[in-house]
Amino acid sequence: MTFAYQAIDASGRSVTDVIQAATQDDAARMLRAKGLLVTRLTEGAGEAPAQRTERGSLLPRRRQSVRWKELVYVTQQISMLLSSGARIVTALNALEAQARSDAMRNLLRVLRGRVEDGVPLSAAMGEYPGVFDGVYRSLTASGESTGRMAEAFDQIATYVHHRQEVRQKIVGAMIYPILLIFMCCGVMAGMFGFVLPRFRDLFSTLDAELPASTQFMMNMADFVTAHWLPLLGLLVGTVVSIVVFFRSEAGRKWWTATFTNIPIAGSLIRRVILAKLFRVWGVLIANNVGLMEALKLARGATRSTAFHQLIDHVEQAVTEGRRVGEALQESPLVMSTLAAAIMTGEESGRLGASLLFVAEALESENNQIIGSLSRIIEPVILIAMGAVVGFVAISLFMPMFDVATLTGGG
Repeated sequence: MTFAYQAIDASGRSVTDVIQAATQDDAARMLRAKGLLVTRLTEGAGEAPAQRTERGSLLPRRRQSVRWKELVYVTQQISMLLSSGARIVTALNALEAQARSDAMRNLLRVLRGRVEDGVPLSAAMGEYPGVFDGVYRSLTASGESTGRMAEAFDQIATYVHHRQEVRQKIVGAMIYPILLIFMCCGVMAGMFGFVLPRFRDLFSTLDAELPASTQFMMNMADFVTAHWLPLLGLLVGTVVSIVVFFRSEAGRKWWTATFTNIPIAGSLIRRVILAKLFRVWGVLIANNVGLMEALKLARGATRSTAFHQLIDHVEQAVTEGRRVGEALQESPLVMSTLAAAIMTGEESGRLGASLLFVAEALESENNQIIGSLSRIIEPVILIAMGAVVGFVAISLFMPMFDVATLTGGG
């Protein structure tokens, strides 16, 4: 007989397919043996319901412009409503009415309809992996299986809030230096394109020999003025080529293999990824998600090849019966003090709590490093910009000083 089923795999994704079995119980046993959590099992080929809403319309499986900030807000509101005693359908319905964007409103309407049809919320979320990552869906599934949805969403709200904080701090630290760099480039373009050509006319009337630095600046201005269009095309072409390269398969592979080894910034990047990895593991394990499943779900926390190899190494060690902390100690990506702290918590049966403790300590240190780097980079950029502008100013005024000196001596 043929049975249509919908299930959740070990990574938290929703799976819809058919299976051949003698009875429905046999089909369920076969699916459980594959590591699938069955949410729907019916006789017959059935219709794949993965993309149907309660009204039968189709909704594409993509992010649909749902912003991360909006997802954080909705998650916190669901947590608050569930903690106050509301049911999940009631909470989704209330948030649908006050959603700030059409994309979020449509998403909440689809989720509510699927839950009303008897589909677990985690399975409905699995239809939109671009919005709800594996950790989000696994924590939801854990809450459904234990009947503690309010506690589960409280943990999810904390998880997404931490992610938003890290993202905001990194972006905030980068905005001012980037603005300074763009301002410096704009000042230089204005000087070479408009200011220096006017000084050339002035120097021609003075009929004086120009110093080497001034002559160099004039030659640069002439070159930029005469070839500004090809230079602009070269700049645009370079930017487009870089974007195309990083969006290609080869570019993504190269970047994921090398971005953690960038000079100066590489060390901070590794620390940020490590904190994120430990937090994902800690949140999942503390909410009764299996260790192997937690390790696999953490792969979605980073695209770094080096950290994927670390996760593979830890998975292999756990499969062999060794401890997580022991495997982490063998990796050069993990500081020995952090691995020792995790091993101590693991030995006392508090692996999840120790991972969260280490993640919070790392995040605190990372915030201090990011703030310090930001405070160092800003004056360095200002000094560099001042040096360039000062050099140009001195080069422009030196011939005028020479003419004034000769005139006074005459």
